[in-house]
Amino acid sequence: MLLVETEGSYTLQEYYATLDIHVGQSYSVLVTADQSPASFYIVASSRFTNPVTTGIAFLQYTNSVTAPSRSGPLPDGPDPMDYNYSLNQAKSIRWNLTAGAARPNPQGSFHYGKINVSRTIQLQSTAPMIGGKQRFAVNNV
Repeated sequence: MLLVETEGSYTLQEYYATLDIHVGQSYSVLVTADQSPASFYIVASSRFTNPVTTGIAFLQYTNSVTAPSRSGPLPDGPDPMDYNYSLNQAKSIRWNLTAGAARPNPQGSFHYGKINVSRTIQLQSTAPMIGGKQRFAVNNV
């Protein structure tokens, strides 16, 4: 699949056999239907959880003579506990800065030094034991 967009911004187009999508992320991919007529698995599975949860769908060409089969092994994916695979994949995704899509403002684009400080608030986190259970609070609230 060809990754073309992430979080509303175009990416440098790269092909991926698998794509880690974590909570709150969004991607746009193009899948080229250029194989011989058949049925193909589409597998979504959790990563970094025990047990691993798996969802299965089929992509079937309209002129396929074989029906989707629920028997047989699923295609191999990356090890569900391989943090390096996930991290390296995330590092490989780059914005396409020559495309005309909207992009988030880079950090530091606002001139914070020009803001008049009128009040300072200190935040302190605590983790007291209350009724035999650990609770978490900010400024004791």
